[in-house]
Amino acid sequence: MNDSVRKWIDGRAESGQFSGVALVARRGETVFEHAAGLAHRGLGVPVTVGTRFQVASVTKMMSAVAALRLVEEGAIALDTPLTEVLPPELRPGAVAAEHTMHHLLCHMSGLANYHDDEDESWASFVSCWDRIPCYRIREVADMLPLFADLPSVFAPGEDWRYSDSNYILIGLIIEQVTGRRYRDFVADEVLAPAGMADTSFTDLDFDPPGLALGYATSDRPNEKGRSNLYAVPAAGMPDGGIITTAGDLARFFEALDGGRLVSDETYLLMMRPNAFIPDTDGLEAYGYGLELTVVDGRVTILGHAGGDPGVAAITSYFVDDGMSVIVLCNQDAGSWAVSKRLCQEVGLDDPRE
Repeated sequence: MNDSVRKWIDGRAESGQFSGVALVARRGETVFEHAAGLAHRGLGVPVTVGTRFQVASVTKMMSAVAALRLVEEGAIALDTPLTEVLPPELRPGAVAAEHTMHHLLCHMSGLANYHDDEDESWASFVSCWDRIPCYRIREVADMLPLFADLPSVFAPGEDWRYSDSNYILIGLIIEQVTGRRYRDFVADEVLAPAGMADTSFTDLDFDPPGLALGYATSDRPNEKGRSNLYAVPAAGMPDGGIITTAGDLARFFEALDGGRLVSDETYLLMMRPNAFIPDTDGLEAYGYGLELTVVDGRVTILGHAGGDPGVAAITSYFVDDGMSVIVLCNQDAGSWAVSKRLCQEVGLDDPRE
């Protein structure tokens, strides 16, 4: 990949359209890596290829792997009723006897999200911290009051709707089954075997080393945006917020595809489309913790995107080519255009719009 791509990314950073890291890797080998923008605007600290980022819902991939490792061990089954695992004090009122881990993993539970995921202004998401201050969100159960009393949107298995609440419950189930904190179990059972040494759930006010501060985008290029200091939970949760690097995410895909995290059978379950995402003309589907691109009945791309105030992440693993394309931003726009350009440069077909 020639220098014109680096110059193009630098140009986007200079115009306020990008700040972050772009990485392409093939079977453990780096094909392209470039950093641009500022990790801390106030101090003028530049982003480097080793900078760590909050990656929002990309975290769901790790949560799904952790839960499925428990399924493989026989600690819980995909069809175990949630009412048998979660005690009443950790169970939203809308959870019925029919709800299972399967419904949570693929977003077919019908349980309401704790915020309006379609609100592009972030007003709905940030308003959650008016109810529970973001600095109070330290443990998974701290999120439960945000949706414990919300009614279901539909009956389990009847439809598909993305809901972060599903993955909060997955985290609570992991804690109930293992007797351990969610973050500790994921660190030992997912991050360590994947070789993700620069990934953690460190609370933000413990000043995680090497972390880029996230910034809200502005309608005015080059205007200093507001940081996300008061816009996201203090600690990463099962639905989002893990802190990681582009390199570690490439290592995650390599470990997942290489059988180091789950069995081949479970990996195929993760890649099985459970429902097609609306308004994608059958191109995009959801497996277990994975967003899937399906072409002619075959999954060609798997991964997950992540977006929070001050966060824009795109992670894509091209199954046939064994290639990862990772773009992480510490602002809430700019990752998608860079991901598309990288795919074009290395000859990867990404049909998503």
